[in-house]
Amino acid sequence: MSGTLGIIVDITLNSLVLGGVFLIVAIGLNIIYGLSRIMNMAHGALYAVGAYIGFSLAASGLNFFAALLIAPLIVGVIGLIIERTIIAPMRKRSMAYTLILTYGLMFFLDGSIKYIWGNKPRFIELPEFMQGTLPILGTDYPVFRLVTLLLIILIMGALMLFLNKTKIGIILRASSTIPEMVSCLGVNMSYVHMGAFVLGCVMAGLAGIIAGPLTTIDPLMGGEMLISSFVVIVIGGLGSLRGAVIAALLVGGVQTLAEFFITDLAMVIVYILMAVILAFMPRGLLGEGKFE
Repeated sequence: MSGTLGIIVDITLNSLVLGGVFLIVAIGLNIIYGLSRIMNMAHGALYAVGAYIGFSLAASGLNFFAALLIAPLIVGVIGLIIERTIIAPMRKRSMAYTLILTYGLMFFLDGSIKYIWGNKPRFIELPEFMQGTLPILGTDYPVFRLVTLLLIILIMGALMLFLNKTKIGIILRASSTIPEMVSCLGVNMSYVHMGAFVLGCVMAGLAGIIAGPLTTIDPLMGGEMLISSFVVIVIGGLGSLRGAVIAALLVGGVQTLAEFFITDLAMVIVYILMAVILAFMPRGLLGEGKFE
């Protein structure tokens, strides 16, 4: 009985951790799409850049939590440069232009990662207190995964407070639904779009360094996460933050269960789930999806 309980605890916590990482990446992608109607194909590559920068900072002797603060800011600066030089000039054109441009940017960033860090897998060294295990209801669960889950909760709580309680956050939320009214109130929409893109990139960088200790850091991680985050936002509904939360937890749970019981067909099960939901709920679980 204790063994079964331990397995249930393992699966439950692993599902929450994996779903939380998916959520942070997907929320960043959804913020960009919800405000600017830009599908950033380079989002996964920025997630990988965040992981590699976090690895470099930790390898240089910087505390992991300091790296956790600095790496996303660096990714945010990279996002600002991308938005000003590539996205902004194309904003008034069809979505296809930015889709193609960010698709090319994805390959540029992937190539840059290989040039700077090489193809060798990397691992983020954790603080000593995060390297052990903690007994929880019949299982010895890794401390770093519990810390990761706590970090995800704190990040999402801070994001919700920012979007709901600050002036900038309220402007961002309003701009996603009534941009014309926000513009009439004297708000420069160019800054709104820029802020949304940078915030989305910061979220990608945060997810990258958080996921670094969970998985191997390699040049392919960005593409894999991009696919998973697309699955999440399609299931949750394009541009729907509430839908993304539910979808991320659902996908994390399904993938964890599938990996435990089926292993090789885990992602196939997730794609089948996405296809079923698209067939019956094309605007996502909550019907809040936005399409152009």
